[in-house]
Amino acid sequence: MNSNINIDETSPKFYARIGGVLYLIIIVVGLFVEMLIRAKFKVSGNATSTAINIIASEQLLRIGFTSSLIMLMCAIPLALIMYVLLCPVNRNIALLAVFFNLVSIAVEAFNNLNMFAALFPLGSSDYLKAFEPQQLHVLAYHALRMHTSGYNISLVFFGMNCFFWGYLIFKSDYVPK
Repeated sequence: MNSNINIDETSPKFYARIGGVLYLIIIVVGLFVEMLIRAKFKVSGNATSTAINIIASEQLLRIGFTSSLIMLMCAIPLALIMYVLLCPVNRNIALLAVFFNLVSIAVEAFNNLNMFAALFPLGSSDYLKAFEPQQLHVLAYHALRMHTSGYNISLVFFGMNCFFWGYLIFKSDYVPK
């Protein structure tokens, strides 16, 4: 018996199950990061309180950064699975959806550096002594604000991806009309 799995012979149900597991991981990790981690740091309009929160929970911010990367690593194979499942409906639209999805993933991955960058001005390196503490607090606060803006930009591309996936799912025979 050949143990190699041929991608063309794998059933759509198998792909759908793997995709469901990946989506479940993305949802759980995404909610964890958004509600339990990101929400704990930024105090709107108050750079000093934000800096105090970051310093007090530096490890939590690092966990959030790593969790976001895990979520994005799950999103890449999910994009392939969605393409394989919906390509028979319309190959060009499925490919367009994958492109929007991959741009969203890339923007969000690059943007995660902004969340991590909030740690640098609050460190103990000698070169930071050239700045006043308030200036360093503003830099950390600004990094988190940039993260929020970058995340919103990634959502524009993700929204287009969802629009095309939704169209293809509606046109497919996978869901009853």
